[in-house]
Formats: sequence, C-alpha cells, structure tokens
Amino acid sequence: MSSTAEPNQRSQDALSAEVIKTPPEVVEAIAGDQFGIKGKAVTLSSERDETFLIRTDTANDYILKIANPAERLDVLAFQTQALVHLAAGSEDLPVPRAVPSTSGEMLVALPLGDTRRIARLLTFLPGRQLYRVPRSLGQMNALGEALAYLGAGLADFRPPIPRQELLWDICNAGALSSFVTYVEASRQNMVGRVLENFDLLANKQMADLRRQVIHNDFNPHNIVVSDDDPERISGIIDFGDMVEAPLVNDLAVALSYQIGAENGLEAIGTMLRAYHRIRPLDALEIACLPTLLRTRLAMTVIIPEWRATLYPENRHYILRNHPIALAGLNRLVDHSDAALGTFFRQKIGDLS
Repeated sequence: MSSTAEPNQRSQDALSAEVIKTPPEVVEAIAGDQFGIKGKAVTLSSERDETFLIRTDTANDYILKIANPAERLDVLAFQTQALVHLAAGSEDLPVPRAVPSTSGEMLVALPLGDTRRIARLLTFLPGRQLYRVPRSLGQMNALGEALAYLGAGLADFRPPIPRQELLWDICNAGALSSFVTYVEASRQNMVGRVLENFDLLANKQMADLRRQVIHNDFNPHNIVVSDDDPERISGIIDFGDMVEAPLVNDLAVALSYQIGAENGLEAIGTMLRAYHRIRPLDALEIACLPTLLRTRLAMTVIIPEWRATLYPENRHYILRNHPIALAGLNRLVDHSDAALGTFFRQKIGDLS
C-alpha cells in the first residue's frame, strides 16, 4: 500500500482500489464451504476490506473479512500471525482469534469476479464500540492499560516485516505534503505547519526511538466495551494498519482520538498515566510525543478530506473521525510542544 501515489487518482492501493461488493448469499456460502460455519451474513462498514458479521444459531458469532484486491498476501499473513501470537501469549487480551478453514488454512484464496481475493474468519467480540458510549476518566484509565498490555503482548513478536508504505503510518507523514491542497483552505496552513515540524523530528530524534510491531489504529471504532460496564474493554479489533514503528507512535494514535473531546486534556493525561504505569516511557519518547500527537491529528484531517473527494458516495464513513481530529488540532494551537511535554511529565509523575 503505497503512500506515494498521485493523490488525485484512484491508484491501485488498498485505500483507493475499486471493490466489487460480494452478495450476502455468496458470503454465507464461503463461511459454510470454507470454514464450516453456517449463519446469516450482515454487512459491516469498513475502510478497505469487505467485512461481514456471520450470525449463527450457536453462542458464537464470527467476522468474515474478504480482503481488498490490492491487499498483499504477506501483509495479511503478518496481521494474522499477530493474532495467533497474541492468543498464544495471553488468554486475557481481548483480541479476536483467527479461525482456520476446514483445511487448516488461516487465509483462503477465492475466485470472486475477475480476481482472486483472500478470505479470513475471526471470532466476534460482543459489546459496544467505544464511540457509541459516554466517555469517562475510568474508561480512559482502562484504555491506557489495554493499549499498554497489547503493546507488551506484541513486544516479542518479530516476524519478517512486510515492506510497505502505509499511508496511516505516522513515519510516512512527510509524504502527505502533496495532499494538503485537498484540505479546506482555512486549515491548510495549520496542517502544513504540523507536517513541517514532523519533518524536523523525523530528521533528528525519531531514529533513536525504540521500535516494535504496533496496532497503530487504537481508535473508538476499533475498541469494544462491555454492554454492562462501559469502563471495561472487551475487545480490540481491526489490525489492518499494523506496522513496525516507534512504540510511542501507538500511544500518539490513541491519544489523538481523545484530545478533541470536551475534557480532552484531562482524558489524555489519565490515559497516558495508566499506560506509563505498565509500560514506562523514556525521556525521549515523552519529548517526541507532542509532535507525534499533532502529526496524527493532522493526518486524520488530511487523508479523509482527500479520500472524500475520491469517494463522495462513502463520505460519511470516511470522515467519521475527522471532526474529533480537527477539534484536537484546534485545542492544541495555543500549546507549544514544550508546554505539552511538561504537561505529560507532570501527569506521569514519579512512578519509579
């Protein structure tokens, strides 16, 4: 998935490749024939893949994903291996389990239309997506802990890393400068300055940050909470943006989806402290976090505004996180990176 394609074209990467919709009856046949699961298929919203809930008559439902034709097999294998690794390392991590096909394969190649596409089956995690429930500081504490435990579970996951230039990888933010013209004129200068500051960071301290495989998309649409207790995280889903990158990037992504809320500064302070209690950040990571946070916010403004021009029919879904990101950027306008760094250090406190 390349971030270097011409922004005004529907290039053949997984963010812009055309997808022919698969009828529900075909999905149900795939679930039954390939995975031995009988049920009714319900279409779910998805950015790149086709995603379906398979409702069964048993206590267990499933998620069947049919990959975008532009998705690479090695990238899909990388994501699936991570789920297998996490399942083997801890039964307590609330992540989906990959379900093998009846022939023992995790990824099944199928002829659909004029292309061969990859299908995979995952367990369904019940509950409500985080964006559907009221926020609380107790919830922010739980989010920080959950992200830290997830990162710890991936710390020793060291498979061959697919070579890809994922557009949603903060490390590739410099490539977005040519996309700024797609942003509404009144905010082009704001996001442009953020990218300039990121380039300065990328050319200096980023090379010294500790790295590992990260989830890279810890947003309220990818977090499930218990129906009975919205402060209990019952699911972390969608590993489609997973990359090998600086560990602190994962935290920057997560904080970016909370800073725009009404009590955003207090919320991210609570989440940061909970995360640091389990996976302590070093001085360099704390120093880099303000710039990385702004960068992810700018990305969540730039990329959706560009993609909404390509896919006006899917504009509502594409822009789902845009308002909170824009609110977050505006909130930080009057706070320098140095001031934010001081705030972060104060929130973390002395946890030695």
